[in-house]
Amino acid sequence: MSDLESEIQRRGLIKVSREGDQKESPYRRVAKFLYLIGEAQAAKVLQKLTREQIEKVVAEMLTIRYVDKDEAAYILSEFTALYNEAKNSVGGVETAQGILTAAFGGEKAREIIERAIPPAAERPFDFLDGIDGEKLKRLLADEMPATQALVLSQLEPKIAAAYITGLNDAEKKDIVLRLARLKTISPEILQTVSTSMREKFTRIRTGSATEAIDGRAVLAAILRRSDSETEQFILQNIAEANPELEQNIRERLFTFEDVLIADDRFLQKKLSGMESSVIAALISYKPEVFVKKILDNISKNRQQFILDDQASNPVSVRECREVTNRFLQELRKSWEDGELLLFGKDGDDVWIT
Repeated sequence: MSDLESEIQRRGLIKVSREGDQKESPYRRVAKFLYLIGEAQAAKVLQKLTREQIEKVVAEMLTIRYVDKDEAAYILSEFTALYNEAKNSVGGVETAQGILTAAFGGEKAREIIERAIPPAAERPFDFLDGIDGEKLKRLLADEMPATQALVLSQLEPKIAAAYITGLNDAEKKDIVLRLARLKTISPEILQTVSTSMREKFTRIRTGSATEAIDGRAVLAAILRRSDSETEQFILQNIAEANPELEQNIRERLFTFEDVLIADDRFLQKKLSGMESSVIAALISYKPEVFVKKILDNISKNRQQFILDDQASNPVSVRECREVTNRFLQELRKSWEDGELLLFGKDGDDVWIT
């Protein structure tokens, strides 16, 4: 058994066959696991692996396009082992809750604990307590009005009211009338509908894992949260195998978000050397917050000139994209060279070297 397999099995993160006959590489399993736990936690995991392990995991990450719903649920359910182990030691559920919260955050930790503990006498629809509006909308989207009314009758009034408010007039009238006509409902019917909705709700909660995965974008997001040594090591290894791929990922490491926290003095100097027509193209098709950041670092007189130029000489989306990419690449270069200061990154003012 490899060091990585041993580490994974010891932590209870991913099940590894002792017979060594699993079809899938453990590195690929880890890569999928990193997608599921999110960028911030994935960055922390990468920092604790050896360089050899990082190299193999990253290679797998770049080839993954989908993670099936059932597989995603299975991988996450492996953390149930942590609960089963912890409940027999000091701390019990609290210990397991702490471990899972550190790995996944509070909400997902509670979900895993709930799946691990056999339910007592379940109250129908108790899994919908505190459900947010968007999940409720997805849950009831393709259900018959009668089913919608039944489910809404079991929710907190404010949650049901918020859902009804979002319906069109015809749907709203239909649902309200059905709610008004509801009287007694047999426990068997309630339990049957509740069980069906619970299964559907579980699929919805893990459904995001089945969306297409852009491995390059996700890896770039993880690297942005990694320490400099890990970032440079990964990029160097990718560059040796595929320079074009490394360049593509490197370009994704500097985004609009970084411009927003860039040192104003640096931007003022940078923008003063750019033609007004180029700046007009740069701020075209951009969010208001980005436009404000750029204009705030230009004199009032020049601001008006640029806005007038933008209005009278609109640029194509393609031209805007070319100007933007060039601008971000130049800022990224200054960032890597230690010339550009980013404020408030990871809670502190830091120089990126």
